[in-house]
Amino acid sequence: MKLILKAAATAALFALAPATAQAASVMITSTAFDTPGYRTGKITHTPSATTLSNVGIGRLKLAGTDVSTMSAVEYITYCVDIFHTLHAGLFTMPPLSTYITSPSKITQLTALVGNANAQIAAAGTSSLRKDRSAAAQMGVWEILYENSGTLNINAGQFQIANGDSATARTIANGWLSNVTGGSWTALPKSKLGFLYSATNQSQIFLTRVPEPATWAMMLLGFGFIGSALRRSTQRRAVQTVLA
Repeated sequence: MKLILKAAATAALFALAPATAQAASVMITSTAFDTPGYRTGKITHTPSATTLSNVGIGRLKLAGTDVSTMSAVEYITYCVDIFHTLHAGLFTMPPLSTYITSPSKITQLTALVGNANAQIAAAGTSSLRKDRSAAAQMGVWEILYENSGTLNINAGQFQIANGDSATARTIANGWLSNVTGGSWTALPKSKLGFLYSATNQSQIFLTRVPEPATWAMMLLGFGFIGSALRRSTQRRAVQTVLA
């Protein structure tokens, strides 16, 4: 079983997907590695006796349509499922806690993804961006699949080796130390969104939590809309009576 091995390069960068992009379900029609690409490596997960060779490792870019509104959506994501391949298809968007039951793992993932996205954005070269993108994905997998008590890409129940991922592995271990040591914490007003499919490769992405003032403005806006609809209904009723 293999993950994505090839993908077309893409030009856009979205470090955070806006909360408004979330939906009950989305139809993903385009999948690719985020620019400028990925590193490769060999994955070993001993509890499931899984070995995946020559795996493409890096941040992903997914695009498609919000099924509810039919508006275009786009996500910068990380794979959380090493047992499926990624392809176009329908994803639902339940709470991440329905898939990852450990609150501590969700906290660690939120801290890792938020800070790693900033590091990827700040990369000065394509090579460094590839290494940091791969390091972030490695860190996500390590947090999810390592249950020995120590997060280390090079040892334990989940490991990555070979390929051109040596630099990325070193970066990943440093970032994991930042997370477990507390120097990396979740960015303010951020959380992880979740794209789930039982037959596809589920993904996580960073999203923003709306400010209380934003919620207030939204509720006020709904109130104005409701008032306008009521006035419109009343006018139509009067016109009907007068006619």
